[in-house]
Formats: sequence, structure tokens, C-alpha cells
Amino acid sequence: MTRTESEIQNRYLPGLPQVARALLFAQAKGPRVLLCPPERLPLYADLSALGLGVYVNPGLEAYQEALAVVMAYPEALAPFPEQPEGWRLVLEPGRRYLRDKLLEDLARMGYARGEDFEVQGDRLELGRLRLEFFGDELEGVWLEGLPQVRYVITAKAGKAEGWTSPKILHFPGTVFLDTPSLAPAELWPLLAGRTQVSFGLGGPELPPLHLPIRPLPPYRARVSQFVEDLRSWLAKGYAAVFFYRHQKSRGYLMQKLDGLPTRTSTTLEHRPGALTLVPGPFEGAFLDEENRTVYLSEAHLYAFGAGEALRKRRVLSAEGADPGALAIGDYLIHPEHGVGQYLGLETREVLGVRRDYLVLRYAGEARMYLPVEQLPLLKRHPGTTDDPPALSSLGKGEWKKRREKAAKDAEELAQRLLVLHARREATPGRSFGPLPEWDSLVEENFPFELTPDQKKALEETLRDLESPRPMERLISGDVGFGKTEVALRAAFRVVGHGAQVALLVPTTLLAEQHRETFQKRLAGLPVRVAALSRFTSEREEREILKGLAEGTVDIVIGTHRLLSPDVRFKDLGLLVVDEEHRFGVAQKERIRELKEAVDTLYLSATPIPRSLYSALVGLRDLSSIQTPPPGRKPIRTVLAPYDPALVRQGIMDELERGGKAFYVHDRVATILARRSYLESLVPEARIGVVHGQMAEAEVEETMLAFSEGAFDVLLATTIIESGLDIPEANTILIERADKLGLAALYQLRGRVGRRDQEAWAYLFHPLRLTEGAERRLSAIADLSDLGSGHLLAEKDMEIRGVGNLLGPEQHGHIRAVSLEIYTELLTEAIRKLKGETVEPERHVTLDLQLSARLTPEYIPSPAARSRYYGRLAECRNLAQLSRLAKELKERYGPAPAEVENFLALTRLRLLAEARGVVSITEDLMYLHIAFAQAGVDYDTRALRNLPFRAEATQYPPGFRIHKKGLRPEEYLQAISEVLYLVG
Repeated sequence: MTRTESEIQNRYLPGLPQVARALLFAQAKGPRVLLCPPERLPLYADLSALGLGVYVNPGLEAYQEALAVVMAYPEALAPFPEQPEGWRLVLEPGRRYLRDKLLEDLARMGYARGEDFEVQGDRLELGRLRLEFFGDELEGVWLEGLPQVRYVITAKAGKAEGWTSPKILHFPGTVFLDTPSLAPAELWPLLAGRTQVSFGLGGPELPPLHLPIRPLPPYRARVSQFVEDLRSWLAKGYAAVFFYRHQKSRGYLMQKLDGLPTRTSTTLEHRPGALTLVPGPFEGAFLDEENRTVYLSEAHLYAFGAGEALRKRRVLSAEGADPGALAIGDYLIHPEHGVGQYLGLETREVLGVRRDYLVLRYAGEARMYLPVEQLPLLKRHPGTTDDPPALSSLGKGEWKKRREKAAKDAEELAQRLLVLHARREATPGRSFGPLPEWDSLVEENFPFELTPDQKKALEETLRDLESPRPMERLISGDVGFGKTEVALRAAFRVVGHGAQVALLVPTTLLAEQHRETFQKRLAGLPVRVAALSRFTSEREEREILKGLAEGTVDIVIGTHRLLSPDVRFKDLGLLVVDEEHRFGVAQKERIRELKEAVDTLYLSATPIPRSLYSALVGLRDLSSIQTPPPGRKPIRTVLAPYDPALVRQGIMDELERGGKAFYVHDRVATILARRSYLESLVPEARIGVVHGQMAEAEVEETMLAFSEGAFDVLLATTIIESGLDIPEANTILIERADKLGLAALYQLRGRVGRRDQEAWAYLFHPLRLTEGAERRLSAIADLSDLGSGHLLAEKDMEIRGVGNLLGPEQHGHIRAVSLEIYTELLTEAIRKLKGETVEPERHVTLDLQLSARLTPEYIPSPAARSRYYGRLAECRNLAQLSRLAKELKERYGPAPAEVENFLALTRLRLLAEARGVVSITEDLMYLHIAFAQAGVDYDTRALRNLPFRAEATQYPPGFRIHKKGLRPEEYLQAISEVLYLVG
């Protein structure tokens, strides 16, 4: 690409990558200036790799001295003195300086004697500068104690106010223009008459000149493609130069380029047939056919993008809240009226009695006012303001129809599950019995203790393998809780019986990680492990397929490549499927064909809600690993408005302890701009990018490169939610966390904290948040406990469906009535089909003319009142109630009468539920207690001996208490005394 200066002068050079522009500027002769936008200045700030020293945004010190100057466009217009010579003082030992003239020059440049400089005999001290004279001759110049051969004193800061001349006029030579379309209009008249070289459109029109070079397409982190191309160029005798930005990148590439002629140098060198690694900040890549040289850059290999500026803010973090608390905006399900949205509390006075009512909004802006005592009737719907359920219509029977439809579906599902279960029990299969000597080989080299849940899951899995029927077990548990270890031991047992094992995973990266795990754990044992994926070479693939057919490969780990018709096993004994829900419909059908008479083990990182787990136990073989491995630390979660300083701190803290970080930016359109921003914010970090619009192969290769150490930070969309295990990554920063759902946040946060190192999750949000988003973020911040995924599993299943557990067609019914209601219906249907009696859920209606509420005077915050109402409704026994009452009194002091009444009503509700009561009401003369069933067993003598009049009633079955002789405040005590007599 060598060109004489006259060839390129006053020409527009289109299509040149940045590295080619830098090279042309460095090869030019004589004085020259390169102008560029401020964000591109770092690309030209250090051209030492090209053998050129440059002054960047120079001042008076460089006037008449700089040969090569790089300036940002605004700096080119900065004010400069008309006569720069009068505003700079060049000091060289050996030269003569008249004392009076020297002091006069310093005063003109803004330096005051006594304030800025001191003169003591033959010595002058100006800040860190010391001058020593012998008469008028300057004997020596010292800066911070170090002798200087030459030094230039320039005008004192602040003296530029009177300067009117633009800086560009005082730096001569050819002007090179990078991205001239971004140059200010005021610049062009100043460049009139000067020689120009333009690297883009904009400004005065210049005739184009196409240089004989070929820009290369970006690699987007496909390192394997890069190595392949490089091998090809070097084989043809080309010289290759690779400019790297980080020392770590050089180390990583040296590993990847093992076997290729590679050397490192501090400056540009061309060696035919060899690659030279040179430190340099450049972007882009091109092939110079003329000189048989290829120029490459780290930025090009990882496809760095353009930049954008962002506003900076620093605000303190938000306060956490109780994730289980009832809060405004929650969706609640009434057993008769269906889904409504909770709008808050309202106090009403009816017949002289003050009570709090829940205000629920239904479809068509209908409102329902429900006494707070009926809160236990309601169930929480896990919908959020971002993913709201459809509100039910009041008085149209719509909810009843929905529920009946879901109940019918649950019944059909229960029948199907029971039939499948019975068929599985009857299908003949293989038995893989215990092999004490063989089994112990893999147990001995496990460096950790199995957790109790792991032990249980392993026992259940091995028991299934020993059984003479085909196994179909699902092991669920949070990421990193040890599912793979259970699968590995099961695989080892099967191999011990001479059968083969196939482990099917959704991504190439997972295949590679599982292969490493299995090979490491089974090293030195007579087991051959192979992996089939896109990274497997054709020769290796042929060998593996042959080995599978002949039985010489014992365990094969692979992506959907394993499902191809040309993959044949000699004797497949166990199929392990990791994250089945991530495979397509056709692939799932092929899995069904494969597993017909083969033991099958499913692994899932989606936790199963406890209620659903207990409903399905005995129908589907389920193992749930909920205990974290010992030594695992919880994830520390920081919730804060977006703050660049905090972003930098979070990334740098992780890098300094030798780790890696994820940065989630969930907008593909601006992800490259965000990368540029992060590069300027954390120049120490190497940043990779993945997003959903990239080809699957690109995504996988970038993630693999990240896991191998090509990057320090992986900037990604929520594509990294699942299936990525990178032990060194222990920090995740999530931008606009308020836009993500609870389950997505939990899954993303689960990318870190896989090892015993403390992990950090930074959740950033705007200054103003919607109420729903605030509750969601507070909830995730509070759920730092290990294994807390089970608290979110219900929502997770609402969002992602229950396909791999129940079947995809159930998802619609679950969306309509909520997972909790559907689970109840399913449990009921299963128990009916099994012939078990189903106890209906008991709810007590309390309607007593009693002022009972948590008063605003006692608990001033409406949110706190809602929270305590929710917690009181969730109390299931007197011990829980007692603890909550104690907490209230410790926090808010002695309870007033209305609060005491409400606590007493809650106590009465618990007692009544335990005794089978359906309602407690009052009229003008009596207090009525009604039971669900006739034939109430009670102590008749004790009833007659009560200090007030009470009698049994036939219809409805129960009791009535005469109010005569009782004060209103004694009603609750009287009802309790009667209930204590019921057996």
C-alpha cells in the first residue's frame, strides 16, 4: 500500500479501514496533521507501533516542534495566540537569557513573582521546575529533580481568554481527515488552500482514489475461522501483522496459534510466511496484495463497533422490601370472582363499625370491596405489571367457566399420567445392578462431599437403573447444584455393564464443558469419552461414528448432531438429556424414538415449584436438588440507578481478582454503541459481544472464546440466560433491570456464583421506577439465598411453560387460572382417580359487628399495613400469629383496641378453621357458629356450665350464643370458649 504523498494529496480515499488510515498517515513525509472526532482520538493517540511519535491535542509546547499532530475536531478550533512565539519560552542549558527580559516574559505569560515563582540569587524556581544560572548563562534545567536537555514554559492556565486565532492555523502540513462528515462547518474555511487527504465523505468534494487493498469482513470472535485464514495466508508466503490491545489477548492468541510461525515485536515488521504480534490500538483489517501483507487487529477479530456518549448520574441505591408481602398492583384470585388487581386499602364505617377493606379492580374498571378478614380466601397470581394476567369480569360467570375448563383438562392430564405410569411399570427394560468395585472407582476421585439432595437423587437414579423397567427420571435444581455429577455416576454404572451412554445438550459450548468434566473425572479409567459437535473435525467425527457403531466409544456427548440418522449405537443403555425444553419439536420426536426401550435421565436447571413437585411424585419420577454445595457463597446483589462509576468499579473489582464479568444490555440496535462506551469507561477490559440476531455458530464461538479467556467482559442480551457455565465469571451487571421479568432476572443472576468465590450482581435501573418494577427488583435483591429459585419457579413456569414437565397444551390453562390453582385441580384429580378422599379447603367467614383493623395511627405506612395484612392472612397456626404479634408490638409499641381486636379475630379464624367451622356471624340477639357438617362432637356438660348462655343448633349445625349479658368486647372470648369445647 506504499503510495507517494503526491498521489494521495487532495484525494478522497474511500473504503479504508482505520488501520490503513493510520498506516498512510505514519508513512507520509514532512509535517502533517490528522483531524478526527473526539471518540476516535484513542485510535490514533499512539502510533509508536508504526514507528511514529505524535503530539495529541498539542498546545504551545509543540508549536514549531511537532512533525506529526493528531487533533480532535473541537480542539482544531480551540483559541490560540496570534503570535505564539510571545507565549512560550524555550529553555536550553548553555544559552544566554537576560535576567530582566526573562522576568518580563514570565510576567507577560501570567506568572507572578512571589506567588508562582521565586528568585534566590542564581536560582529560579517555578513550581516543579528549577533553573540555575551563572550570570546570564543557563547552567541547568531540572524538572522534579531530573535534569532536562530542553524545556518549554507555556502561558499560565487562564491566559487564553484573549486569544482569537484557531489552533489549526498554527500547525502546518498536509491535513488528513478521519470521518469528515462529523467535522464542524467552521473548520472548512480554515483549511482552504491547504493540502488535504480525506478518508470519508463530507466537507469540500475531492476526487476519489481507490487504493489496491481489500478490506476484510469482521470475524465476530470466530477464532477458528481466523486461525484457518491465517494458516492459508502464511502458507502462500504472505507476511501477517496483528495489532493487539491487551497483553492478555496476546497470551490467548499465542495458545490458539500454536504451531504457526509467530513472533512479537514492539514495532511494525514484515516477515513473509510469519505472523508478527504488535501492540497497537487500531481497528479493521485489510489485505495488501501488492506488498503481499495482511494487516489484522484485535478489534477486528472481535468486531468492535461505533461509539455513543451517555449521561452520567450517581444516586444512592434503593431499599430492599419483603418479596412475599402484599403490595399495591398485585394480582389476587378470589375463589368465586377470579383474577382482580389489588389497588390498596380503604377504611369504611358500616353501622358504627370501622373496618379496612381490600379494593380489587376487575375487568371494565369494576371494583370489589372485600373485608380484610377475607384475605385468606384469596390466592396470589404471580403475574406482574410487565406480564399481566387477564382480569376477570364480575357477575358474568366467566371465572367459573375458566376454572371448570381447567379442571376438566387437569382430570384428563391426571388420567394420561396414570396410564403412562402404569405402561412404564409394565414395559420390560434392562437392569443395571450394583458393581461395588467398579462404582467406587468414580466415587473415590470426586473432590467434594455429595449434598443430601444429591445423595437422594443419586440413590433414586441408581434404584431406577437397577429396576427391570426403562427409567424416565427428571432431575431438577439450580445451576451448579450438582446434577451433572449424578448423571456422570449413572453413566459410569451403565458403562460398567458394557452398554453405551449418550448425553444430549442444546449448545456446542455445553457439549465442550460436559466433555471436559467427564474426561477429567474419568481420567485413568477404562472409559472412552467423545464429543460430537460443530467443533469436531471431519476426521474425528468419522472415528467417533465408527467407534459408536463398533462399541469402542463408551460415552458420547453432543448437540442435536447426535440425533442424525447416521449416528448408530452398538448398545445404547442410557440417554441423558440436558435442558430438553431448548430442543425443537422435531428433535424432541427423535428423542422419543431413541428412548423407547432405553433408560432416560432428564436434567433441568428450571426449579420445580414444591406444590407441583409433591402433586407429581409417584407419577413422574422426579428428583429435586435444592441444597447448594458446601462452601458456596450467596450472590451479593446491588440495586442502584445507572452509574458509570459503579459500572467501572464492578468490572475492575472482578478483573483485579482474576475473574470475568457479564454485562447485559438487552437492545440489539445499540449493543455495539454500548461496547464502545464500555471500552472508553474500562479501557483495561477486553469486551466480547453476543446477541440473538447473530448466527448460532457465531454466538457459540464467542461464548467459547469468552470461557477460554479471549475476553474479560461478555456484553450480551438476555441470550445468556441459560446453558452457560463459566466458573471464572463472578460478576454480572444488568442494565435496565426494571424491564426484565422476575424469572429472567433470576436466571441471569444465576450465570455467576457457581464456585466458592463471592459473586456480585449489579441491577441498574432509571431514576424513576414503576411500582411493579420496584417490587420486582427489591424481590430479586432479597432473594440472595442459595436455592431460592424455588420461590420464583412458579412465575418461571408461568412464563416459560411447563412443557418438559406436564406438556405444552397445559400452558394455556395455567395462564388462564394460574399455576397454583391448576396444581390444586391436578392434585385433586389425581387423588380422586387413585380413590383417595379429597378434603375441601376450609375457609371461615367472619362477620361480627366489631371495629377491628390495623389503624393508620398505629402503622402510618399504607404499604406496611398491606404487608402486615398479607402476613396475618398467611398465618397457619397460633405460634406464627404469636411471633407476628410480638414483632408488631416491638416495632410499633402497645397495640390500640382496634389492632388488638384484629389480632383476636385472626386467632379466632385459626381456631375456627381447625374445628371445621364455615362461618361466625351475628344478628340482633345471637352470635352464630356454623359448621360444614352435622354431628358436631362437643362437651354438653361444659357447654351448660359456661358463664353465658349458649346452645347447639340443628340447622345450620353449630351453636348460638345469646348476646344478652355480654359486652361487645367479650364476644370473641365467648366464641373461643365454645369452640374449645368441640372435640
